[in-house]
Amino acid sequence: MNEVTLARDSYRLILKDFGLEGDSELEEANIAFDWLEDYLTRQVDHLLDHDFSKLVNALYRIDISEEKAKELLQMSPEGTTGRSIARAVIEREKQKVITRRQFRQT
Repeated sequence: MNEVTLARDSYRLILKDFGLEGDSELEEANIAFDWLEDYLTRQVDHLLDHDFSKLVNALYRIDISEEKAKELLQMSPEGTTGRSIARAVIEREKQKVITRRQFRQT
């Protein structure tokens, strides 16, 4: 699986889990993980400031453990919490995409 496909599939899962399916900012042919990280960081920062419970629910749906979420919230240097959470989300969603593809091939 190439990186563009992995990023696109991860992005789709993230939109679903954060309830952002209607967001049209993505041009799917040009997606890359650095863009995805920047995009998701903005979304997470917004939720941190305006709808923390929605963020917690999304992290639960994505299967980020409560311990990992607490660690990210408490241990991230000031001003980087959103980016740290975004990276954890992307990593988890990538794992899910890879696992699903492996099981689909067998």
